[in-house]
Amino acid sequence: MQTLVQHPTSFLDAIVTPAELKKLSINELRSLAQEIRAEIVRNLNKTGGHLASNLGIVEITLALHYVFETPRDQILWDVGHQAYVHKMLTGRRDKFQSLRQFKGLSGFINPQESEHDSFVAGHSSTSVSLGVGMAIARDHLKQDHKVIALIGDGGLTGGMALEALNHLGHIQRDVLILLNDNEMSISENLGGFSQYMKRIKETFFYKDIKQKITLLEDQLDGMSLTPAVWKLIESVKHEATERIDTPGIVFEKLGVNYSGPIDGHDVGAIIEMFNKVKNERVPLIAHLITQKGKGFDPAERDSIKYHGVKKSFEPRVEPAASEQAQKSKSAKTYSDVFTDALIDLAKVEPNLVAITPATAEGSGLVKFGKAYPERFFDVAICEQHAVTMAAGMAKAGLKPVVSIYSTFLQRAIDQVIHDVAIMNLPVVFGIDRGGLVEDGETHQGVFDIAFMRSVPNFTVLAPKDANELRSMLYMTIKESKGPVAIRFPRDEAVNPENLASGETFTTIDCTKWEVLQEGAPLNGSNANIVVLAHGAMVKAATEASLGLKEKGIDITIVNARSVKPLDVQMLNTLLDNPENQIITLEEGCVSGGFGAAVLEHRSQYRMSDPKKRLAEVVPLGVPDRFIEHGGRAILLDEVGLGHKKLVEFISGFAGQ
Repeated sequence: MQTLVQHPTSFLDAIVTPAELKKLSINELRSLAQEIRAEIVRNLNKTGGHLASNLGIVEITLALHYVFETPRDQILWDVGHQAYVHKMLTGRRDKFQSLRQFKGLSGFINPQESEHDSFVAGHSSTSVSLGVGMAIARDHLKQDHKVIALIGDGGLTGGMALEALNHLGHIQRDVLILLNDNEMSISENLGGFSQYMKRIKETFFYKDIKQKITLLEDQLDGMSLTPAVWKLIESVKHEATERIDTPGIVFEKLGVNYSGPIDGHDVGAIIEMFNKVKNERVPLIAHLITQKGKGFDPAERDSIKYHGVKKSFEPRVEPAASEQAQKSKSAKTYSDVFTDALIDLAKVEPNLVAITPATAEGSGLVKFGKAYPERFFDVAICEQHAVTMAAGMAKAGLKPVVSIYSTFLQRAIDQVIHDVAIMNLPVVFGIDRGGLVEDGETHQGVFDIAFMRSVPNFTVLAPKDANELRSMLYMTIKESKGPVAIRFPRDEAVNPENLASGETFTTIDCTKWEVLQEGAPLNGSNANIVVLAHGAMVKAATEASLGLKEKGIDITIVNARSVKPLDVQMLNTLLDNPENQIITLEEGCVSGGFGAAVLEHRSQYRMSDPKKRLAEVVPLGVPDRFIEHGGRAILLDEVGLGHKKLVEFISGFAGQ
């Protein structure tokens, strides 16, 4: 085991487990904090990852492991992307260069990775609910340990966190909630609750008034005062407590004790607070004020930009202006295309409004918000509210577009069904990050095709390229009478160079498929290999077709842009040739997805004429397991959807 004696000039080298941390003085912890920040910046420049949030939580993490003992004491991280320091301190520093790399260290919390990780964490606003559940279990089982739920002020705006606070105040269980208040989620926090948090930080005078009233009472204790005077003093004291904006009064009214706010970058003060509250047996919020991006000047100045960074985010030499421009042009993403189309549509559709649940930066909607601030609504981390609010807007005559990540839409499926679909309201869902992403199990957007197509009244679409995304959005806003989901991947858009702009839009029939490439029969037979590719899989199929031609296999490629409804007319024509071999491709779960829809239709079509012989259908998609983190191209190969893997599969399918 490494020790301080062996490495007197590097405190971080001495930390193999949290036990070594407890040997350091407060001043040494401050030095360690500086080393950790330098290590984070250095490593993320190689791997990419969540930068600003981890720089902001260094001292809190140090104090946590200094005062408490994991894994006996259970730390529940909200979201989990701010746990890099925790990973460093719990024996994973030597793997840090593999962060978010395929088969490497997860960018989030994962109990399979370490016993110090109490629960998986990838989505926001879950830690307090988990803490309540674990505290109830601890007490029932007569165990003795601390349950600590760490949550940001952004996460605290989520309905689930507020529900958990409400319950915790009622049952009065011992849960320590650490509120990491940096006024940010991914984007800047918005809403009444965030304004209240700001007032807490700005209003410290209540403590002074309370102390003065108490001092006055002490001085008056020995004096002979009439009951009426004492009643007046009690009345003033009560009014001060009720009317003055007490720090944490909202929490205390809910039955949750409050301590703070304190400087979340003063490790000594945090340790002192933790030592005071660690033996408390009541629900308590410790309010810690931090700065996102602390210690790295670019991230301090722009914590939104540096929330998540790609590798080489701090290049030594800036590319030439022409190179930057070329890179910018070639790197146009589907999110960019979607936002630009929304802005252009808003020029001609005055009732169009855009909604996002705290993902304005990631989805590119900041640009729309600047162009049409009065028609842009960031509702904070409140996915359920975003969907039902959109339903209300649509019922009242507006044309709402909800821009939301695929995995975040999962949190609002009841609202999608109950508030949008049953009323058959024209709400458009722009589902970003549809498909595989580098962030791992908690963020893989592979379930939306299956759950959206199962809901009555919905139309479910995916574009093959940039122009088709623009056209889909236009046609949907112009013609749709019910809810529509348009999903697209987290990737550079296909064919952005010929993208229309301004008020120019191409009209298409979104629910009709198109044959992109006519194949040739196999071995002189009447059998064709037909690939029904949905959305981003059109690109994979097209690339695979080039490799297949080298093997003498010429496939038919169909742009199956609509999962619901299926293009029954074209599908029946393809099924009617029993020699055809049909393969469905989707960057979504194979269970209940596009391929399943085709198989369901095939079964129903055959039942209309039991003697009919139909083509066989083989669905290809994401297998029935959770997919780990890694680059999208790597993950596509891993699940058999990369173009090289498709060449191998289809060659075998064709008997070659």
